[in-house]
Amino acid sequence: MRICIISSSKPQMGSGSGLIDYAYQLDKHIRPLLSREDRIDKIYALSKAQRDDVGGIVYANTAFKREIRNMPKDRYDIVHITDNEVGYAARVLKESGNNAKVITTMHNLYRLKTHVNGSQSKNDKFLKQNIIDAVKYSDFLLCNSEQTREAIIENFGKHRNIEIVLHGIEDRFIRTSLKRKKNKKYFTIGYVGSLVTFKNVIFILNAAKSLRGKDYRFVLYGTGADMKMLQRFKEINNLDNLKLMGYLKEENKVKAYDSFDAFAFPSVYEGLGMPILEAKARGLPVILYKYGKIPKEVRKYCFEAESPEHMAQIIENIRRKSVNSARLKLAAKDVVSKFTWKNTAEKTLSVYMRLTGKNRSQH
Repeated sequence: MRICIISSSKPQMGSGSGLIDYAYQLDKHIRPLLSREDRIDKIYALSKAQRDDVGGIVYANTAFKREIRNMPKDRYDIVHITDNEVGYAARVLKESGNNAKVITTMHNLYRLKTHVNGSQSKNDKFLKQNIIDAVKYSDFLLCNSEQTREAIIENFGKHRNIEIVLHGIEDRFIRTSLKRKKNKKYFTIGYVGSLVTFKNVIFILNAAKSLRGKDYRFVLYGTGADMKMLQRFKEINNLDNLKLMGYLKEENKVKAYDSFDAFAFPSVYEGLGMPILEAKARGLPVILYKYGKIPKEVRKYCFEAESPEHMAQIIENIRRKSVNSARLKLAAKDVVSKFTWKNTAEKTLSVYMRLTGKNRSQH
């Protein structure tokens, strides 16, 4: 079997983009399942992921589009577009007469929606057509959650070939032994993720505002367009109980999670929500925004806050009542155990084989 993986940026760990991490993990975990005669190639537009990089988006939609159009028509059995934001590749491949079966992984459809401020960015509007092309021209769609599948059906109607394949988290989040927390003066609430509008990080800052003057500390890791706004809010409201830490290196993630006593993730929309799973794997109680669209696969065993003030109350209850009991931790970890990259690779390869008419005995 000859496979080509197409992504917007070079597949690599610690890119800061879940879409690029996915491409890396898929390549890494499918390779051991293939025979010596099989091959996987990777092509990508950019060497480094950068959210809302206008220059990169222009390049991806011009020179990179020509590269895809010029791919030999019979070189690959499968072309897997791992990022729906370069979904135009499905249209280009079909229009150029390429004979490969085209698969696109759909991570989320938030680019199609207006956000919390009732508007869409120019980049969202620019990328909307790429999602439409992915759905229209792909032979098969892989969805990372039931919510994503339902969003596709809601926006485009039933697709002839569509399947849910859950993504995984790194083994180290599950296998690294949980450390007993020593008695600390402060109770620490953490966040790991992008600082962009739909992540709704301002919700956490308002919760921190409610808990000023008490023994609580908020530690937020991430970068993004909202950083300056969040810094200004912190300064205006004298939030000396909150730190904006910036980018978190991949190798330091487990240690960062283990420094938290609880995890806040008030996003208004997620295709899946990997940080939720990572936090659960590290035995942390997770607090979500009640009205956020978070997939049911990861939402289970989370606390849900209706407002920043409610989040502050939940945090105090977690600390006072020790509600994150051993039983709750085990239940959450049991949910997380289903999210492995090995499972993702095996189910994805099964789709490849169905589309090409191959089977395991041929490998």
